[in-house]
Amino acid sequence: MSLKLLSGIVYFASFQMLAIAQNAASYTIPLGKTITATPSQLTIQYRSLVADSRCPTGARCVWQGDAQVVLAIAGQDYTFHTTLEPQSHVIGRYRVRLTQVEPYPSIKPQSTSKPASVTVAIEPQ
Repeated sequence: MSLKLLSGIVYFASFQMLAIAQNAASYTIPLGKTITATPSQLTIQYRSLVADSRCPTGARCVWQGDAQVVLAIAGQDYTFHTTLEPQSHVIGRYRVRLTQVEPYPSIKPQSTSKPASVTVAIEPQ
């Protein structure tokens, strides 16, 4: 394969990845609240934090840990993880991916801790 052809393929693939990243929408959802994502029109509710074994800030851990949450999407419950699988689910023509769970654990008490929330990315399939 010629170098020009190979660099053309890499160039095209990089634009495809950029287009996918630009089509993703990110939403932060407080615990117990429901949002309606656009343009997917998916309703997503952050139902609960089931478990949180993430390594607290300021601690030394041998494993980064995992947070497990339940989100109701279009009326059905789905489990998501930050480290383990599944980190995403395909619902209809969209992939819903868990990207963040707040607040992040800390070994020091947080007087100004953020309200519990999750951030999800929604990408067309």
